[in-house]
Amino acid sequence: MSGKYFLATFGCQMNVYDSNLLGGMLEKRGMQNTSDPESADVLIVNTCSIRGGAEDRAYARIAAMKYYKRRNPDVRIAVIGCMAQNHGEKIPVELDHVDYVVGPDNYRGLENLLFEKKPKVTRVLTEQNAFENYPGVMARLDSAVSCHITIMRGCNKRCTYCIVPTVRGVERSREADDIVAEVERAVSEGVREVSLLGQTVNSYRTEKDSFASLLRRLDTVSGLQRIRFMSPHPRHFDMETIRAMAESEKVCNHVHMPVQSGSDAMLKKMRRQYTRARFLEIIRELRAVMPNVGLSTDIIAGFVGETESDFGETLSLVEEVGFDSAYLFAYSPREGTPAFAEPETLTAQEKQERLERLIALQMGITEKKLDAMVGRTEEILIEDKSSRDATEWMGKTDCFKKVILPDAPGMAKGALVRAEIIARSGITLRGRVTST
Repeated sequence: MSGKYFLATFGCQMNVYDSNLLGGMLEKRGMQNTSDPESADVLIVNTCSIRGGAEDRAYARIAAMKYYKRRNPDVRIAVIGCMAQNHGEKIPVELDHVDYVVGPDNYRGLENLLFEKKPKVTRVLTEQNAFENYPGVMARLDSAVSCHITIMRGCNKRCTYCIVPTVRGVERSREADDIVAEVERAVSEGVREVSLLGQTVNSYRTEKDSFASLLRRLDTVSGLQRIRFMSPHPRHFDMETIRAMAESEKVCNHVHMPVQSGSDAMLKKMRRQYTRARFLEIIRELRAVMPNVGLSTDIIAGFVGETESDFGETLSLVEEVGFDSAYLFAYSPREGTPAFAEPETLTAQEKQERLERLIALQMGITEKKLDAMVGRTEEILIEDKSSRDATEWMGKTDCFKKVILPDAPGMAKGALVRAEIIARSGITLRGRVTST
C-alpha cells in the first residue's frame, strides 16, 4: 500500500511515542502522514485505558469514523494501543467498521497487514511479546525542538489501581546503543531536548547499562542541550541516579515523581513498594545536591478505603514537600485491576470534594513557587511562538516552568536564551530577554 495515513492519539507521552514509532514504520514503506482524515487511505486511533473517560472519548472518535468508511469502502481503520489490548475482540462487536485491533506489541504485524489485501473480517492482534522492543525502528519526529524517546516498555509493578501491566506487558529495556543512536538522529534533525520515557523509567537496566549510566552516556551527545525523563518510581530512586543527575550537565533540574498518597496505609494498599518516610528521604537527597530542583508529582484522591485521616496525611505531605506542580485525580476504578473488586468506600461527591481541597492547596503552593522566581535570571529553551500573541515566544526553564518572552534578535525555535523573570500571570511566567 502507498498513500496516506491519519493517526489520532489518546493518552500519555508513551502513546504519542508509539504513534510516531508506527508512523516511522509506515513512512519508511512510502506512506505519508496527513492531518485530514478525508484524504487518508488508513485511519488509525491509538487508544488509552488508564481511565474510563479516555476510553469513552476513543470509542466516540472511532464510531465517528464510520462516516469515512461509508464514503470510501476501501479505507482501512485500525484501533491500536492500550484499549485495543484491553478490549480485544469486544471492539469489532461494537464497532463493526474496524478492520484491525492491534495491541502495543504488534505494530510490526499491523505494518505488514496494511501492505496486504484488505481483510474480509477484523484482524485482532493482541498476543503479548515479552521481548518486543522494536529494535532498529526509530520514531518519526513531530517537533523541531523536543521529542520523547521510549527507553523501556512494559511494567513489573502491580499497583492495585493500574491497568498498565495488563495492557503493556512485562518490563523490558532497550539496548543503550539503540537509544543513543535515536537521540543522535533526533539531534541531527534539529531536536535540542529529549525526554526519556518508561512506565518506571529509572528501573531501566540492561546487561551493560543502568539508568544512571544511560544518563551519563546521553550527556556526551554533541548538540543535545537538555535531557528530561518520566516517570521515575520512588522504589528505584537511588543515590547512583541522583549523582548522575547532579553531575550531568544536560540533565534538567526537574523531577516528576508520582507519590499517589501521603498515607502509609494507602501506599501499602496501592502496592507502591515505598513508605512516606522513604519518599521524603528521596526529596531531601535530591535537594541536597540540586537545591533548586523543580518537583512535580501525581496524586490520587479518594482511593478505595481512604479515610479522612489518610487524606489528611496526603495534604500534609504536599505541604511538607512543596511540589512545584502536581497532576491530581479522583480515584476511578478500572476493570481488570485488583482494586476493582473492592467496594467503593466514598461517594463520587466525597471524592470530588477531597480532590478540590487538594487542588486548592497545591495551587497556593504553585503560585508561591512561581512568585519566588520573579527577579531571577533563567535559561529558557524556546519552543515556539506564543499561541496567543505572534509577537511573543514561549519556552521553558530548566526546572520546567513555562515562560512567555517578547520577540528579540536571535529568537527562534530551539534557541537557548537567558531572561529575567519579571512577573507571574496565573501559572505562567513572563520574562525579559537579557542575552541570546
